[in-house]
Order: sequence, then C-alpha cells, then structure tokens
Amino acid sequence: MAPVNHILIDGRRVAYREAGNGPAIFFLHGLGGNSASWEPQFTAFSTRYRTVAWDMPGFGNSEVLQTRPATTRDYSRLAQRLMDALAIDRAHVVGTSYGTVIVADLARSNPRRVASIIFACGVTGMGHLDPQERARLRSVRRSEIESMGQRKFAELRNSTYVAKGLSAELVKRVVDLAGSADPEGYLQAYGALTESNIFPLLADIDVPALVVSGANDPIAPAKDCERVARALAKADYHCIQNSGHYVNLEQTAVFNRLLEDFLARVAQPARKSLG
Repeated sequence: MAPVNHILIDGRRVAYREAGNGPAIFFLHGLGGNSASWEPQFTAFSTRYRTVAWDMPGFGNSEVLQTRPATTRDYSRLAQRLMDALAIDRAHVVGTSYGTVIVADLARSNPRRVASIIFACGVTGMGHLDPQERARLRSVRRSEIESMGQRKFAELRNSTYVAKGLSAELVKRVVDLAGSADPEGYLQAYGALTESNIFPLLADIDVPALVVSGANDPIAPAKDCERVARALAKADYHCIQNSGHYVNLEQTAVFNRLLEDFLARVAQPARKSLG
C-alpha cells in the first residue's frame, strides 16, 4: 500500500496515505481501523483517482486530538483541514463505521467540498440515549480497555465483527488493525461517538450517496443502514451478503464494484485541487 505521510496541523501530527491522480476519493476509517484498512480500495482505484486515506487522531500514526472531550465536529474539521493542506478542493468521501458520522458532519457543514458520500457499515451514534446511559457506556469501555489493553480487546471483540466462515487470515487482519489504536485515542473517539447522532445531519445533505451494509453486521445492522439511506435525499442502498462490519475487506470485489458503478454515475467528477 502507499506509504504513510505526515503533516502538522496546529502542531499535531496527522498521518495519511496518498496514491494516484484524478478526481479525489477521501477514505475515513472507524474505531476498528486506520488508513491501512483501505488497502484493497487503493489498489483498485488509485489507477484512475487520487486516493487519500487518513489515520484518524489517535489511530495509526496520528496523534490524539488536543480537545478533551472530543466531538464529531472536531474530527470533521480536522478532516477538512487535511483536505485544505493537500489542496483537495472537492472529493468523493468514503466512511466506514464511525467514519460515516464524521463524513456526514463534513458533508453537512462543508457541502461544496463533498462531491458524493459513501457510507459503508456506518454506525449511527448514541446521542439519542440519555446522558446517564452514555456516561455508563463510556465508563464500561474505559474499564475494558484499561483492564485488557487494546490488542486483547480487539481479539475478543473485533474478531467477532466479521461474518462466520471467513478466513483466519482476514480475522487476524481485522484484529491487527483494531488492536493498533492508541488506547486514549480510541477512548477519545468512542466518547465522541457516544455523543453523536447521525440522523439530524442527514436531512441537509443533498449530494449523491451510496449506503452499503453487511447482512451479518452486528455493529451496524442492515436495518439501521437502510434507515440512514431513507433519510438521505439521493441515496442508493445495497446490502452485501456474507459480510459483517468490515465489508470493504470481507467482500472486496462486491464492494469495489458497487463503488465503481456509483462513482461512474455521479454527474460531476470531484475537482482534483484548489484553483
């Protein structure tokens, strides 16, 4: 995969990978990954697109956010600033898991920067829960991470997020990705997720959208993804069989074909750079 690059934004290191030329595609991972989560998509799309994937703060090679507690808006603002730094004026923006909430916030707050959105197994947030329950969830998750460590947590939890019957190699890859996060960075992002609710963001998004779910996803159930698609003005929805939460890795050929067909249909290609 493309090598990791670094840039300083407000004195904090933000890591990203970049390959190819053409209309820009910006990939945002979730709490169970980093920029390497998109390796199959870089291979497939960097021959015709400028493909960029970041390490969310606290994941991969990016430093944690200075903001405590962090919000989804903090992440989406940083994503926009990375686009600015890389002279990406407009992009097709792809998110998975919590990354979809960040994408939604980016699309709502900066609509001219987003040519289209793609949600892959997107979670919807926990902001609809009462404050006491949200605080309890954060406390429980912190106790889990502190007691067993990030790697063990990934072995116990993320290994169960893929569809049954898939290869041990794929399960190990998922665990390696999820287990590599900085524990405080993970907890910072998880805290932001507990305070987020994607649905108020969706009504104002008017760009073409593709929503993809995994039929066996225990984290972002297909019914929730379908509800997200219905809330968007211009969304196509597809549920991929024999896939859990890591649809772009579990069913790469099907996911890439859906993304390829969707990008071919969008009316206006994303401009490559500012100016």
